[in-house]
Amino acid sequence: MADERILITGATGNVGLETLRALMTHPNKSRFEVLAGVRNPALAQAAMKVQPDGFARLDFSNEQLFDAALAGVNRVLLVRPPKLVDIGRYFKPFVEAMQRAGVRQVVFLSVQGVENNPVVPHHKLEKLIVEAGLGFTFLRPGFFMQNLCSAHRDEIRLRNEIFVPAGNGRTSFIDVRDVAAVAALVLSSPTREHLNRGYELTGSEALTYGEVAQILSRVLARPITYRDPSIPQFIWRKWRKEHVPLGFTMVMVALYTASKLGKAVSQTSETEQLLGRRPILLRDFAEDYRAAWQP
Repeated sequence: MADERILITGATGNVGLETLRALMTHPNKSRFEVLAGVRNPALAQAAMKVQPDGFARLDFSNEQLFDAALAGVNRVLLVRPPKLVDIGRYFKPFVEAMQRAGVRQVVFLSVQGVENNPVVPHHKLEKLIVEAGLGFTFLRPGFFMQNLCSAHRDEIRLRNEIFVPAGNGRTSFIDVRDVAAVAALVLSSPTREHLNRGYELTGSEALTYGEVAQILSRVLARPITYRDPSIPQFIWRKWRKEHVPLGFTMVMVALYTASKLGKAVSQTSETEQLLGRRPILLRDFAEDYRAAWQP
């Protein structure tokens, strides 16, 4: 019988799915049971390429599901769905449910620079977890490389452009697979090793979006152009034309403004120290995901 039960929220998303993959193939897998928290277990079971030990029905907009999802759970990987920005409404009840369930460790997927950026919802959620007295590990990654093949996929694939208001600021990029590897390491290690700590996770490169466009141009063998719109132009396209919710659009504005102002350039060696290897380079990422941008 497994000693621990781990709940992965956002298990069908980038970080959640890669973390699940790493945990299910862990050499000491017999020590823990892994549950995937999803809104529709039947659909997830049919669609997911990596199968957990079990599924828990979980929807942050329905707090009636929280206690059952957390029953017997010792550790939680908490991944905030990007479009849920009202922390008090969606996450305060979940934090309270984790308290009731006796969760020993919350591994929260936060964001780089969160300590000095109270505008982003991650800041409020970190504060909520600490004030609740829950044991925590905060993973604070730089900008996900995979955003280029998800949120920005169509603008690259269809319009051959990167459309973000980041100026000439440099951004510390990191591959989701590296973030997930750290999450799996933390969740599978003795709790005390990483308890009540924050890790700033970056790759080994800080690039401008112009440089990103150059790398993609070389990998895709066609010109990709970096457009540096004004903030009103960015909001108009995302919110009014692409129908991205305004709250999520404004979070994107905050993150890209941080890049423009040089607040997303910081690099650390924590990813390499934790994993014992060099982080994935953006060119390697682009080679691996090139099919995502094929017209």
